[in-house]
Amino acid sequence: MKVERGRDLAKITWGSLAILACTAAMAALPWLGVTSYVRTLVYYGAYFLALGQAWNLMSGLTGYVSFAHGALAGIGAYAVVLALNADLPMVISLLIAAIAAGLASLIIGVTSLRLKGTSFTFATLFLQELVLLLVRKLPFAGGPGGIVLEEIFPLWLPHVLMIAVAGGATLLVLVFRRSRTGLRVLAMRDDEAAASAIGIDATRVKIVLFCASAAIAGLTGAVHGVFASSLFPNEVFSIDLSIIALAVPLIGGAGTALGPVLGAVIYVGLREILQVLAPNLHLTIVGVVLLLVILFMRDGIAPALGRLFRLKDRRGQVPAIAEVRA
Repeated sequence: MKVERGRDLAKITWGSLAILACTAAMAALPWLGVTSYVRTLVYYGAYFLALGQAWNLMSGLTGYVSFAHGALAGIGAYAVVLALNADLPMVISLLIAAIAAGLASLIIGVTSLRLKGTSFTFATLFLQELVLLLVRKLPFAGGPGGIVLEEIFPLWLPHVLMIAVAGGATLLVLVFRRSRTGLRVLAMRDDEAAASAIGIDATRVKIVLFCASAAIAGLTGAVHGVFASSLFPNEVFSIDLSIIALAVPLIGGAGTALGPVLGAVIYVGLREILQVLAPNLHLTIVGVVLLLVILFMRDGIAPALGRLFRLKDRRGQVPAIAEVRA
């Protein structure tokens, strides 16, 4: 037992150091002379990674699938623009955005997380559509015409903030899933009835995770709102963003810290290629990729690669994919 704990601590330590090093390196790009194209790719990679990790913290660890993370990010985006336009400081505005998304998730969580997973999924779909309807009707939110950020911030600011959110979210998932509470959550995902029988309050755990997940999504959306500066409800609250938030961890490996990182890299690469070859079909093709991953690597690419390398170490050779699945 002590040996296993020592190994887990070593993995957390080295993993945390790697995340912090990568975060620092990516955040420094605006001052390293790289092209604006590369900086934009890195920014969007961090954006989709942060959204994917937000989804992963709730749905990847509990198995309750959310289709609301795009809406939660949109709430954060609108909240930060409204707060900044009211001359509030950036830090306070970002905090308001995270709290607003967290409160929205609390309403859905309290009403639906006592039920089965399908009820929660439908509730998140309802939230996605309800928020779009409300924003289009509310005068202070700009209605269908949207709102514009009155102050223009330097481009390095949202870049650094998004890298920090993505790195922080990845670090949170890494540490949490290896903590005692995280292991209980994973056990709850596998058998919720058994987890409840040993004293785990499954509903409370799910609500807390959903609120934390929503706060990260809201913070992610807020930073992107500063980057975009102009917000239009049909774009900000499009279901497409919720699908991306779901696809990134599922492709890479839901419930793991590395999976969304790999998923974000794959998605950004596909997005860049398909914007040239098939600009109107990129989400459809991403859906096909997701389906193939589910069919042939059920728990995602990162866990499949992990099994592949472990078998290689044991046998001294790379096995066939069929052997990995077996």
